[in-house]
Amino acid sequence: MRSHTLSLTAALALALSVVSHPTAAADAVVLKFGSFVSPKSITNEVSVPAFIKEVEAASEGTLKIEHFPGGTLGSNPATQLKLVEDGVLDSAEVVASYTPGRFRELDMFELPFIFNNTQEAGLTAWALYEKRLLSGFDNLVLLGIAEVGPYTLHARKDISTLANVSGMKIRAGGPIFGETIKAMGAIPVGGMPATQIAENISRGVLDATLMDGGNLFNFRIADAARYHVVNIQLGNIAVMFPLNKAKYDSLPSKAKAALDKYRGTWFTKILTANLDKQVQSTIEKIRSDGNHKVIAWSDADVNALKQKTSALKAPWDKSVGGANPYQEMLQALASVRKGS
Repeated sequence: MRSHTLSLTAALALALSVVSHPTAAADAVVLKFGSFVSPKSITNEVSVPAFIKEVEAASEGTLKIEHFPGGTLGSNPATQLKLVEDGVLDSAEVVASYTPGRFRELDMFELPFIFNNTQEAGLTAWALYEKRLLSGFDNLVLLGIAEVGPYTLHARKDISTLANVSGMKIRAGGPIFGETIKAMGAIPVGGMPATQIAENISRGVLDATLMDGGNLFNFRIADAARYHVVNIQLGNIAVMFPLNKAKYDSLPSKAKAALDKYRGTWFTKILTANLDKQVQSTIEKIRSDGNHKVIAWSDADVNALKQKTSALKAPWDKSVGGANPYQEMLQALASVRKGS
């Protein structure tokens, strides 16, 4: 009888404990993390899951991040930011140039012949964000940023020289890319999401596109474009992961601390390192494929294009609100390259 009484007492104590201390799963705040890009992209298959794993563990059960790649909660690349601001998603993979004029300072990362890879460009952008030199983030908290690139040139016909590009219709993913295309003597075609590039090259609507090497297969561009100039750095484009600020502000302290620990430099390094690996592996793949031609322009052609695009920095290479955005970018880049 005594043992039965003790068993009832223990059971009651356990029940009260469960009521007083709900399970971590029941307590966890859920963040919806979306992407219009394929689940098989290196960002969605490797980088984002690594970030989620670390943040959830650090949150001690207060935060659960649900990942929705492949456009399952919104497939239009141009509406990803609105989905975050409207609360449909809490964070998403956002291409800054799809909201023209909103993130003005990020446009200058499209300037050619500045960055050598995605990581140094992404860390440079993060440094400017930390210094509050990037506009457009008033209702957002940035988790990480990959300044993807540098973009190179990919076409359906021979582009062995700069002269070959004259008159071509080339997709431009941002305003400065468009100016660079004009400097080549070609015709920029804007307003076209990356997901439509391959189809439009195949149909002859486009002759070529600017794109980072790593996305040639993600967007099936390699199926339509067989000629690739890879020794020109034609600018980087901001692909970022903003979090709805109202959602961030509402998080419990442990959840917020976990996000703060891994957002920024940690997440940016993971994102960009994996994207740079993807570029290397993609270029190696097309080099070994007899259906593709990898091209290096002559020094004369590269230098000619540098000269033609040298004035594009002018809108940023001046004092704005007491700071010179272009010079600040160059200083941040120098620090990144020094490892500081």
